[in-house]
Amino acid sequence: FEGLTVGSALASRATSDPESDYLRFEDQVFSFAEVESQAESLAAALANLGVEAGDSVAIVLPACPEFAVSVFAAAKLGAVVVPLNPRLATPELQYMLRHSEAVCAITIEQDRDVDFLQRFEELMPQLPELQYLVTVGEEDLWYDDRIFQFEDLLSAGAGRDFGGAPADPSERFALLYTSGTSGKPKGVELSHGNLLSAAAGTAETIGLRPDDRVVGISALFHVYGLAAGLLGSLLAGASLVLLPEGGAAATLGAVERYGATVHFGIPTLFVAEIALLRERAVDVSSLRLAVVAGAP
Repeated sequence: FEGLTVGSALASRATSDPESDYLRFEDQVFSFAEVESQAESLAAALANLGVEAGDSVAIVLPACPEFAVSVFAAAKLGAVVVPLNPRLATPELQYMLRHSEAVCAITIEQDRDVDFLQRFEELMPQLPELQYLVTVGEEDLWYDDRIFQFEDLLSAGAGRDFGGAPADPSERFALLYTSGTSGKPKGVELSHGNLLSAAAGTAETIGLRPDDRVVGISALFHVYGLAAGLLGSLLAGASLVLLPEGGAAATLGAVERYGATVHFGIPTLFVAEIALLRERAVDVSSLRLAVVAGAP
């Protein structure tokens, strides 16, 4: 990964290993080349709107392919990605959007009975920096000239050129917020090199391989999900199963359904899974490794 940015790391993998599976989400499978193509299209569309290198792009999405595509699109533009937990209360979300000076937010239309379109329509007048909203969902809604559907932008940007991203891995790439337990959440700045180094270190230490299928990543807005999960899988050429719900039943079900070989998780998840496995049989024989993180 030496000398690579997040954007060029994907481009390199998409060139060397285009057809291999990268992301699995419900019944969908995306190859490295498909994620690269969509990221290029989204980057071109965002550039056409006026998003430039150094601008902050907030991502308020559950773990889904659009999250990954948005991360790589921002990387290709040289923009700063601001991944935010979609379960944040509105005041916290407003604070982080203002603090990061996000010019664009990419959000889910509806999640856990929360109408994010309505939430952002209320927030945007209070956030003068926030110029554009991109929505992910099935609704065929009428939007104003500042709100766009994700799929429409992919179509609009397909095949279009845009300004190149920085070639320097030391450039700032991500702004991740702390939980704010001792005051206001703090924005932690990370470079392309920071995240790729963490990703490569994890992948190397656990021996992640191209034939691995990884489960347990449900929080891509967290540094572990972003680095070890999304980028670690990319650097190893492994396949990542994205889970919008991160509970024990959903994760064990994904192990069985996808034949997962590597399981990331926090202690409470593994405890819940062990309890569930005592109650009913789930085939977890495909697993070769479980990696526990986040707490002792």
